Amino acid sequence: MSQNNSIKELNIKSLFCNDRYVIPIYQRNYAWTEAEIIQLIQDIVDYSAKDSNQIYYIGSLIVFERKEKGLILYETIDGQQRLTTLTILLNAIKNDDEFRKGIANFFDWYTGINLTFDSREISTNTLQYLFNNEISRHEEYNNAIKQAYDDSIKGLKRILRENNLPIKKFCDYLINKVCILRVSVPPDTDLNHYFEIMNSRGEQLEKHEILKAKFIDTLSKNVFSDKYINAFNTIWEACSNMERYIQFGFTVPQRDALFGKESWDRLTCTDFDSVSDLLLVLNKNDTENDISQTIDEIINSSTVGLFSGKLEKKEDEQDRFNTVVSFSNFLLHVLRVQTREDIPLDDKRLLDIFQDKIGNVEFAKEFGFSLLKCKILFDKYIIKRESLKGSEHWSLKRMKLFQKGKPGYVNTFGEEENEESENKDILMLLSMFHVSNPSTVYKHWLNGALNFLFYTDNITSLRYKNYLENMAISFLYDRFLAVLPIDYYEMIYKNGSVSQNNDINTALLNSGTSVENFIFNYLDYILWKSNKNEYANFEYTFRSSVEHYYPQDPIEKNQQLEKEYLDDFGNLCLISNHINSRLSNYMPRAKKDHYANNPIVESIKQRKMMKEENWGPNEIIRHGQEMKKLLLSQKQIKGGTALHA
Repeated sequence: MSQNNSIKELNIKSLFCNDRYVIPIYQRNYAWTEAEIIQLIQDIVDYSAKDSNQIYYIGSLIVFERKEKGLILYETIDGQQRLTTLTILLNAIKNDDEFRKGIANFFDWYTGINLTFDSREISTNTLQYLFNNEISRHEEYNNAIKQAYDDSIKGLKRILRENNLPIKKFCDYLINKVCILRVSVPPDTDLNHYFEIMNSRGEQLEKHEILKAKFIDTLSKNVFSDKYINAFNTIWEACSNMERYIQFGFTVPQRDALFGKESWDRLTCTDFDSVSDLLLVLNKNDTENDISQTIDEIINSSTVGLFSGKLEKKEDEQDRFNTVVSFSNFLLHVLRVQTREDIPLDDKRLLDIFQDKIGNVEFAKEFGFSLLKCKILFDKYIIKRESLKGSEHWSLKRMKLFQKGKPGYVNTFGEEENEESENKDILMLLSMFHVSNPSTVYKHWLNGALNFLFYTDNITSLRYKNYLENMAISFLYDRFLAVLPIDYYEMIYKNGSVSQNNDINTALLNSGTSVENFIFNYLDYILWKSNKNEYANFEYTFRSSVEHYYPQDPIEKNQQLEKEYLDDFGNLCLISNHINSRLSNYMPRAKKDHYANNPIVESIKQRKMMKEENWGPNEIIRHGQEMKKLLLSQKQIKGGTALHA
């Protein structure tokens, strides 16, 4: 096989028209979740909006050409998750009634499934059920694939609506301009060895590391280059580990000087120059570490500054906390907050977005200080996932220096150990936003929170909570139920997260599995807030499955209900995928019995539904009206929480 024949560029239409693919048994089963699926769809929409004629290379597909009965079957070595998701997405578009209205006869070319799984008959059958639009007729199917199908429909509808993009334009771009590079390995390749190499290959230099090098190169051209480079590098390295509180990114003398010797809880400097001067003095006094480094050594180092001492490892508790955002994406949040410009929150474009801003010394200095300030605010006022004593929970904690210089963590607001303080309300709001947007990019709620915190001098629990509740109402009215959605940037930076929209479409609440996760999560917050004692054990999780409490396909076929009642908001709740897959066809009484002795509250709305003795059309309509009234009666909280440009 020649090198030219081993690499082939295929658009999506060609990928699914001409050849057949198989997922070998040594590959893991399909595992993409809502976050990856939404990211894939969002990427395609972003690139189509940028230039509808530009090809978007979605990645590579590494295959081995397996010969069977005189035909070539492409055994997929790398890229199977993406390939399977594209198959699911095509079928979701092909089958959905709403999509079909805008793409009549568009899929005439798509005549069958061309992807199968070795030794995984259920997965192969599930794809075939999706193609035939008959999965509801079958009791046994791959639940991850079915959930991905539902997530694709819901996610694509929302993203198209938010971007005002017709389904026809999306599909045109998807099948003609989205391309994949199919790479065939030589026929004598040891596949087991190759697969091991693919899974143990080294990491490439990350974009944020390249960006750091560009900033340092800019600062090196200044008369105070040594001082500025030292400060910028120290700040960057301290901030780059998002799962570690920033205080642990500095040596003890640096912490005492930067954050106050008594508490380590406040920033003593007001700009980049004051940080640079402070660190320079500390470095001059540090005779034990009187060394010099080249710019290349600084760029490639993971130490804590130009002349700083090493961190005590016993203090570094980075395994305790998990962050809600990557460092690369955090850099874009900082840039948007600092410039108040409509910066795309997509770290795939990190270098391009910064391109026209680096090269300016004053901008580099300002960004260095903004990064430091935002990381301090992030650590103190944004939730993390905390692992402690064998369990995981959301936490909202600040660093505190106890007696004898021992650092620890206490609640950010209210009484230090009182979990029922005002700290809990803010934690619930933040976790509600986060689980509603599992994608790693475009976390507009986080950007709104950081923008509020960055420009607020006196941050109190009341002001912060009011801002977050206003932002939640704005998300509901101005985005998810709006007839004409308002752009997130406008909502946050021009409207101060105070809703401006009165033209809402309540019919979106009666759209079955297409109802947005945020709507259910926000309603659960309202219900939790009004009865905290009853729902004390409720905690937000990454629920992504909209359950029809009265099932769409009941086990007893003669008990089917009309679609208008099935898809009514009163019959819907949001639960985790694995629970919905087990109980989806059970009648309400059986579901109620299953949950009766379970202390874990999956959905507060569902718990209210289960309080009904019977569940039919009358109960569905009554409960739906009650929940809609509660959801739509939330009022904006006035009193100085808005931040206008």
